[in-house]
Amino acid sequence: MPPLSTLPAFASTARTGSLTLTAREMNLTPGAISRQIKSLEDAIGVSLFHRSHNAISLTDAGRQYLAHVSAALATIENGTRALQPDRATLVIQAPITLARRWLIPRLGSYRQENPNVDLSIQSLALGATGVPDVVITYRRGTIEADFPAAFLLDRSIAVCSPLLAGGSGPHVQPQDLLDLPLLLDTADAWSWQRWCSAAQMPFKARGGSIAFDTDEASIDACISGLGIGQASPSLIERELREGQLIALCPGINPIVGAYEISISTGTPSALAFNDWLSAWRETGGEQ
Repeated sequence: MPPLSTLPAFASTARTGSLTLTAREMNLTPGAISRQIKSLEDAIGVSLFHRSHNAISLTDAGRQYLAHVSAALATIENGTRALQPDRATLVIQAPITLARRWLIPRLGSYRQENPNVDLSIQSLALGATGVPDVVITYRRGTIEADFPAAFLLDRSIAVCSPLLAGGSGPHVQPQDLLDLPLLLDTADAWSWQRWCSAAQMPFKARGGSIAFDTDEASIDACISGLGIGQASPSLIERELREGQLIALCPGINPIVGAYEISISTGTPSALAFNDWLSAWRETGGEQ
């Protein structure tokens, strides 16, 4: 048997793709998480992760092992829940891009602090029904002071696939980006308009554009190499770490909006979730 205490650290790191996020989730240091994973690898004699300077990702053996570990941990968790009759359900309504790219990788820490709460995540993009306990919404804006209650500011940077960037990478000049195909996450090019304003130049898509109605679609198109996109670094942490996307002119990062939370029901679980988000607000949502 492997050292069982190391399995949650392995499963969490595989899910988040980050030693830092796992450390926060488990109230440990990144070094402690790294040592637990190394202990597990030594015990079974297999490398579970590829490691580089600023990234960690599963090996083929790690992906295979994760399926077994996740099933085992889920069985233990379900058994534990069955012994806890006083359970609550928290319904969270949130934009799909935020839910998938920011909220889900961090939910493990909330569940650690609130083990008796079952979560239901509803996406605004999919037309959620029912009355949510917590509603997360996005509001446009360019001034930080206009978002005193926001838990995550949306700062937009220009990004693209390394294949599209060629040899220029982050050293490309802002005006040169407009000669390439631009990916718009809204029909009115709000993020690109704000980015060009911050770069002190007019917005004009000289290389053409493709418009999408969600951030998620725009990010996927960017990863596919279809053009230059705009995205919040908080929503593409893994892609930047693993080199699927690179930042262009990273010093230009204007505020284009913010994510805010409202409590609909005032239940203890909703208030606890708001407190949990407040902790992320204090760190700017960063790892």
